Amino acid sequence: MTPTAPSSCELALETLGLTPYASRAYAALARVGQATATDLADTTRVPRQRVYDVLSLLIDQGLVVKAAGKPALYRAVDPVDATATLLGAHRDSLARLELVAVDLVAALRQSWLEARAARRGAARTAPADARLSPARMEQWRDYARRSVLATARPPFDGLADPDWVRRVRSLTCSGGTVRCVYHADLLDDPRLVARAAAYAEAGEEARITESVETRMILTDSSRALVTVPFADPDASTGPVLLIDDAQAVEELEDGFDRLWARATPFAA
Repeated sequence: MTPTAPSSCELALETLGLTPYASRAYAALARVGQATATDLADTTRVPRQRVYDVLSLLIDQGLVVKAAGKPALYRAVDPVDATATLLGAHRDSLARLELVAVDLVAALRQSWLEARAARRGAARTAPADARLSPARMEQWRDYARRSVLATARPPFDGLADPDWVRRVRSLTCSGGTVRCVYHADLLDDPRLVARAAAYAEAGEEARITESVETRMILTDSSRALVTVPFADPDASTGPVLLIDDAQAVEELEDGFDRLWARATPFAA
């Protein structure tokens, strides 16, 4: 018998990460409401010797529930919840991959630069070339699972991230903490104040002071990105250093706490 071509829904589920058999099973259950494993196998042409493994996988992923009884009945969860679960898995995977990529750059790029310089006959590679770009700083916050400590000064690039409100709410609702010390220049721009207020409403604790000299994002008490100020006082930011040495991170946390204690609570 010629195999039936997958429906558009099944293809979409495969794109979101399900196997062809799992896509067939979930789509069928979503349409009929509930079914036994045997009926589902007959309806979807998933082999009977595979259908229980497929259903077990869907249950583990939170996409199908099993009702007590003999024979047991299986039901699909709301497609809104199912797609949110599948998308969430992709976001988590992407965040982990980005973190691995940053660590890879930190571990290998200096050696790569030195090797390139040696090939070109250069005496040494400029240290700034090995540092991470300032554009990576704001993404670093998304890697946090428990806490974020941040300092912000002009040009306040991080306040332009519309997704940070969602991440702050998600982190604080799960028991995490987000604290930020803003340079007092923030108060000169009503638009920046409004954005900071949105973060505060989502759960970010914020304070204001004129003593913020660098930009920093420290996540989960384990690693940090810190800008190195330029010698030019008019420059907005300098190169970015990745710091994951335990003692250095602890000293950065202590420095943040001292700055926090001297700062004024933010009130929009």
